[in-house]
Amino acid sequence: MDENLILQTVDLAQNLFAKNYCNFIKEKERTVTVEGEEFELLSFEKMIELTNINDMEVSEVRALKAYANTLKDVLGPTVYDQKGHGWSMLMLSASLTIGKNTEGDLLFLDRHNSKTLCIFRHDDASIFKTKVTLYKLIKAYSE
Repeated sequence: MDENLILQTVDLAQNLFAKNYCNFIKEKERTVTVEGEEFELLSFEKMIELTNINDMEVSEVRALKAYANTLKDVLGPTVYDQKGHGWSMLMLSASLTIGKNTEGDLLFLDRHNSKTLCIFRHDDASIFKTKVTLYKLIKAYSE
């Protein structure tokens, strides 16, 4: 089993993020609106909870790794965002899930630049790159 699919402790999840995001997410549970959709941001406790995706058990923060593992056999080594920009399955699998909506779509941090937020639609494996950065999200929802 790939060890980095499952994070055992909150500390390991916190180590994946910058200090400003760690402080922001520790303040309180939040629901945010990105591209007109509401997403529940995952607390560090929820990030390490286990989920099963296509018979692969992973921590919630690593959900995209499980999706990418399955999708590469079906879609090949690359998926595309709404503007036609290619995403390698490797880059998708390295991205970190920070939130979920009620339909099961994932809000994640783009590993290309570690700043931009994207949405992964689990039903059709599409990626929507938003104009929202992690910094803008923190600023908009901080008290």
